Amino acid sequence: MILSAGTMLQDRYEILEKIGSGGMSEVYKAKCHKLNRLVAIKILKPELASDAEFRRRFQAESQAVAMLSHVNIVGVYDVCQSDGLNYIVMELIDGMTLKQYMQKRGTPLKWQEALHFISQVLRALDHAHSRGIIHRDIKPHNIMVLRDGSLKVADFGIARLTSAAQATLTQEALGSVHYISPEQARGDRIDARSDIYSA
Repeated sequence: MILSAGTMLQDRYEILEKIGSGGMSEVYKAKCHKLNRLVAIKILKPELASDAEFRRRFQAESQAVAMLSHVNIVGVYDVCQSDGLNYIVMELIDGMTLKQYMQKRGTPLKWQEALHFISQVLRALDHAHSRGIIHRDIKPHNIMVLRDGSLKVADFGIARLTSAAQATLTQEALGSVHYISPEQARGDRIDARSDIYSA
């Protein structure tokens, strides 16, 4: 299915425009006609949808974020599989990534602002960890800065439940090289400390 402005999903979500793209998915701005609100829809890339491993990761993200409800985590409204698509309907964030924010400033953050940001990231991680979820890819690209200066952690795309991570060794070192913990880079067992290292 080709998505373009005006495409309807489940006779409920009207695609308005594409707003982003990542390694596994594309993100669209859409309107939920049932609740009359704007949302973000993260759709597994078509070329990956036939790959069982990518579908598994996408499902892991869906299950992980659906369990979370915190002011510093991007909210999830719906998880869907229809019309041959796998997608997550999420809160639409009016802001930019922390990476974009830092690039726009052009100078290092002052310690007060860095402390303000990291404390919010750590509160989000504390909430996720208390529910057995490890993010596994904490980096400025996955943290959204809202207009009021608050933060929301996004993209649990390679998150796994802690129990699953403890039960098996990772098949590959996942994460971003600049922020990845040593144990994750080695493919060893990980726990909440890996997220703290990345933060």
